[in-house]
Amino acid sequence: MRFCKPTKKQQEGYRKWVKKLPKKVRAVAERFDIWTLYRLKSSGDRVMLQSFDGDGTLTVAVSGKFNLVIAERQVFGVPPDDLEECDLPAPDEKLGALMTGKEVVDNLDAMRVLVRPDLWVMTEDGKAVRKQ
Repeated sequence: MRFCKPTKKQQEGYRKWVKKLPKKVRAVAERFDIWTLYRLKSSGDRVMLQSFDGDGTLTVAVSGKFNLVIAERQVFGVPPDDLEECDLPAPDEKLGALMTGKEVVDNLDAMRVLVRPDLWVMTEDGKAVRKQ
């Protein structure tokens, strides 16, 4: 489903731009509408298209506008077949990002230990190190 309504001029501009792309990129761009919300099948996240990459993959944005996430992020190298069109969130669905980008960076070591205690351990000085 579209998350915004493009004007006819925007749609025509997009079609003209797509025609100028290299063949491999154009093949992907012709399959997707940049105003449509997609679901990343591998994670279940709703995503917006950010770019079409030269290797035939896409970069997408996982946003708190359409998901409840720890932090908003971009995901690159997404195969086109991992995307499917999806509905907008329900009106009563909880949405948002729990942490800003800065908060993620500031708390990365703690997050590593919290999420993967099988791989990481916190040292006395507050640094996460890989378990031996």
